Amino acid sequence: MPEVVSNYTYLTGRTPLPQLWTLGYHQSRWGYENARDVREVAGKFRSLKVPCDTIHFDLDYMDGYRVFTWNEADFGTPGGLLEELAEDGFKVVPIIDPGVKREPGYDMYDEGVKEGYFAKSPDGEIYVNVVWPGEAVYPDFGSPDVRAWWGGRQKYLTDLGFKGVWNDMNEPASFRGELPDDIVFTDEERPSSHAAMHNCYGHLMAKATYEGMKRADGKRPFVITRACYAGTQKYSTVWTGDNQSLWAHLGMAVPQLCNLGLSGFSFAGTDVGGFGADTTPELLCRWVQVGAFSPLFRNHSPKNTKRQEPWQFDEETLAINRKYIELRYRLLPYFYDLFFEGEKTGYPVLRPLVFHYENDPETWNQNGEFLVGENLLVAPVLEQGATKKPVYLPQGTWYDFFTGKAYAGGQYYLVDAPLDVCPLFAKEGSMIPTYEVMQYVGERPYDTLKMLVFPGDGRYVHYRDNGVDFAYRSGAFHRYVFTANGGSVNVEIDRDGYEKYEKIEYIMMGA
Repeated sequence: MPEVVSNYTYLTGRTPLPQLWTLGYHQSRWGYENARDVREVAGKFRSLKVPCDTIHFDLDYMDGYRVFTWNEADFGTPGGLLEELAEDGFKVVPIIDPGVKREPGYDMYDEGVKEGYFAKSPDGEIYVNVVWPGEAVYPDFGSPDVRAWWGGRQKYLTDLGFKGVWNDMNEPASFRGELPDDIVFTDEERPSSHAAMHNCYGHLMAKATYEGMKRADGKRPFVITRACYAGTQKYSTVWTGDNQSLWAHLGMAVPQLCNLGLSGFSFAGTDVGGFGADTTPELLCRWVQVGAFSPLFRNHSPKNTKRQEPWQFDEETLAINRKYIELRYRLLPYFYDLFFEGEKTGYPVLRPLVFHYENDPETWNQNGEFLVGENLLVAPVLEQGATKKPVYLPQGTWYDFFTGKAYAGGQYYLVDAPLDVCPLFAKEGSMIPTYEVMQYVGERPYDTLKMLVFPGDGRYVHYRDNGVDFAYRSGAFHRYVFTANGGSVNVEIDRDGYEKYEKIEYIMMGA
């Protein structure tokens, strides 16, 4: 199975190494309606010491839902709020939809009409439907000229201080019926139809956005897309769309993310807590335990539902959210290593057990647990009211990550899992790199690596670079090779192209 995934991603493309901060915790809500709301949320994260790197702006930051505009009335001077948030370590990612408001005098519309950039009806008229801004028209992303135009618009966002882009509604969605099959789109240099181009519309929008962001600031672009196609992983992370705050949807998250990983989409996540309807304290606690191990870790919800930031319920819920968000920040170097490996191999970060144990029939239909890399096995509680979890451990010896208790593999166990515990196991011989917990990536330098060493012989390659740009592709990175043998650990520097850690600590785990 690893060979199949590696070959498939060789053909369709592999997830590039992301910026380190994108692997932190993201907070989003359609309902942060003004600068006051955003400041309140940001302030709570810092005062309550819940790590958070990113706040997402949904539709309200725009002027009348016009893409590439700013709502000065509610969000103040363009860019001012973003600068203020950046001073406290927050990166901001705005939503962008493909639908351009049909409004003469609006520069996006006027430019697109003048240059012929919008999809047309068979009679040659610009096709009009309805989305958030009202009557809207659709960029023809199949055209290289349209992609270059749209990509160039990303500079407006980076100049304001935005650090990524969240592409939504790009199936493309429409409120006045589906787009007819005969709407005229372009497939590179030749005319095509909506029937032919529909499935890759979001893919081409993501490509335009990625290339435009890269030109605008030279950093590794952070792009999220709701719609995608084979190969979109080269340009964008994905999430599983507008789920609901239901236990069944939490249960779906594991096979969804495993299947996305096998399909090449390593950087993926679900809306933690559920998007539609009201979450509950228990559901949010169990969902954040899945989110903490999902490559994209974002809590998102809409207006007219219960707010679900970590502090919205009670002290226990806040403490459990903080515990698992902090665990994610401890494990950042492990996730980063997996992304670096994945750019070379195509292997996903989050993996079904069958990926590494395909000859074990017990792994073939395990939808309630998963691997993070090859070394960590996560068995989250996915059922309401459950305080125990049946866990299957594959061959070998496994160690409880929190207690160090050893378990022989190849069998099932019923393990205790009170609300604040997500069963987590490390494979024998594992070495797991960790950092100290910070409130956001870059709060302080990561000058110390704390390596968790579990019993058994093993080898681990750890990677380090600046976490921001593409210099690593020219060799500007540091690579350590750790070898555990007979209870001792040896480290060698395989490549010396970046700053060394000031200190490496070994923490011996397990029995």
